[in-house]
This record gives sequence, C-alpha cells and structure tokens, in this order.
Amino acid sequence: MNRSIDGVVTFLQDNDNVIKQLMETAESATTDIEQLATSVDQAREEAQMLVDQLGAVEFSVGRDDDTKVRQTALLEAVAALRKKFELYKNDPLRRGIYAAEISNLYLQLANTFNNETVARIVPFGPDEIDTYKDLMKKAVLDAASRKKRAAVLKAGVQISRLALGVASKLALV
Repeated sequence: MNRSIDGVVTFLQDNDNVIKQLMETAESATTDIEQLATSVDQAREEAQMLVDQLGAVEFSVGRDDDTKVRQTALLEAVAALRKKFELYKNDPLRRGIYAAEISNLYLQLANTFNNETVARIVPFGPDEIDTYKDLMKKAVLDAASRKKRAAVLKAGVQISRLALGVASKLALV
C-alpha cells in the first residue's frame, strides 16, 4: 500500500466499492459472495500491513493547512454518506444517489493531492492502534462465514472504518 493519504484513500475507495457490490448482490448468489469474500480478505491483508506500520513508518501528508481542512471535510462527508448508504439498503434509488455522491467526493479528494506532500511521521497513539487492531479482528472471515453475505459485508465495513479513521488522522495532522 502506498504510504500516503492518497494511498489510504484509494484503498478506502476500493474497499467501499467491494461493500457496494456486496450490498447489491442477492443473498442466493453464493459464487459472487465467495468472490467478494476473497476481495475482502485481500483488503484485510492490506489493512493489516497498514495497521502494522502505524507509528513506525512515515506517511506523506499535505503541507498546506487549507488542503488538510478540505481533505478532512471531504472524508467526513464520505463517512456520513457511507452511513446513509448502509442505512437505506432497501432503497436502490437512494443508494444509487449516495454511491454517485461518494464517488464524486473521492474524485474531489483525489484532486487535493499534489506535489506539495511531505514525508513525516504521523503519531498514532497506542489506544488508536488498539482500536484499529480490534477492527482487524472483527474483519476476519472464517470458512463458514465466507458464504454469508452479512458476514462478508460486516468484515468489509470494519476495514472501511479502519481506513477512514487512518485517512482522517492523516488529513488532520
């Protein structure tokens, strides 16, 4: 994973796309769910590498305070829309609107990255790291749960919460 806020946001966006696909998949579609479970497992492995690096490696963060404020606001908007997207699971029209808005926010977020990022150590406290490790434990899929849509969805959501938390911290620092 690219150790920058851009890398973390890209990871978050990819994982959110898996969640979106999973929520749109019929419960009887076992093959599709298995494939999505494999994608969630891959995201979990990347997230585990991210958690292992917190507090130990340098991340690239924006130098300009205005950029950080904008990134923070965009990440907060993504988090709010993701909650609405999950809440309205039985309303395809709203979910489509929220998915489009989330995609637009990711595009705006990508446009905040430029050559003015600097490598620096972003401090993650022991409590934060423990929280992210706990989210990782909740994201593990055993063989029995891989076929259950709800279990795969829950694992993907835990990984997105982790990535959103890290990205928000990187935007704030």
